[in-house]
Parts: sequence; C-alpha cells; structure tokens
Amino acid sequence: MYLTPIQTTEADLAADRAPRTVTTLLVGKLLCRGTVEHLCRIRNISMSGMMLETHHPLGFGSGVAVELRSGDRLEGNVVWTSEGRAGVEFAAAIDVDHILAQVKAGPEGFCGPAPRAPRFDVECAARISCFGRHIDVTLENVSQSGARIRLPRPPREDTEIILSVPGLPSRRCTTRWSADDKAGLIFLEPISYNDLGPWLEHCTLDS
Repeated sequence: MYLTPIQTTEADLAADRAPRTVTTLLVGKLLCRGTVEHLCRIRNISMSGMMLETHHPLGFGSGVAVELRSGDRLEGNVVWTSEGRAGVEFAAAIDVDHILAQVKAGPEGFCGPAPRAPRFDVECAARISCFGRHIDVTLENVSQSGARIRLPRPPREDTEIILSVPGLPSRRCTTRWSADDKAGLIFLEPISYNDLGPWLEHCTLDS
C-alpha cells in the first residue's frame, strides 16, 4: 500500500512561522531614557513584538525595556506611536507561552522572591492617619498594591492606617512590616492604573 506524500506549500510554512499574537493586559515597568521608570500596560504580545499603553510619550525608534512582575525583561525598539500607545519590535524573538505562564504563576512557582506589582522609587511628602493621629511621613516607593514610608516611629506590623498622598486618592492600608524608621504598607484596595500612571509622570517632571 502506497501513501501519497503530503505536499507542504509556502503558505503552510509561512503560517508555521507567523507569530501568535495574544491579547492580554499585563502591567509592567517601562524603562527608557536612562534610569527613568514609568508605568505601562501590555495590550497584546507576540514572539516578535508588543503593543504598549502608557502615559509617557515615546519616540519612534527609541529603545525601551519593560520589566514584568515575574522579573522577565522585554527589550526592543519603538516602531510606531499613537496617542497613549506604541508598538515595540523585540530585539530577539521571545517565548510568549513562557512569559505568560511566568506572569500568571503563583508564589510556589518561583525559587526566589514572590512576584509583585512593579514598584517605583519616589521621594515625596505624605501623611498617615493612625489611631486618630495625623503623622507626616515621606513616601519612598509606591506600586498599585502597596508603598514604603519613612518616619521616626513607624506603626507596628498589622496596624490599619490611612495613607494620604497629594494627587492620589487616600488609601486604607495595613502595615506589612515595620523596622527602624520605615514601614511597608499593603493597600486594602489597589490604586487604579489610570490614577497611578499620570501621578508618576507628574513626579518625573518635578524631579
């Protein structure tokens, strides 16, 4: 019995080589122009590139990198821009399935520190309300899910407080840790992307 060989066409080969585009919504840290950091979202991603959404204007041809909560770093060049969005072509092809699996993995999937929302270093005056007292503090870093503050006598671990930062909605928090003159806060409700992104850009312009 003879088997008819299967003919492979150029269209079939092209389909095999075509990158698989995945629509998603990944929040990351956008790095460009040296050490400046910005908040961004990845709207879709393929093995050859991604579409970014960011409050920071990007120029055609500029090199950028995006760090994800998993620690993965995606690097490439801007190939098109539109208001609030940009297309980035990767410097080298990526494994999309691996990237998505890493981002979605729970803490048990990592040997090192558990993944967390991108944090941004800042240095600005803020205030906390604790047991009816208002205390001036310095905000040292912030993410959508938490912050680090500096003050002479930080509240104890698991203390519920309210954090007020000029330009951002007040947030109810719990102290996750407390040591020396610093405390780590967890927000009971995350800061929205549309609140935090423009606020960070304003901080960048002021610094």
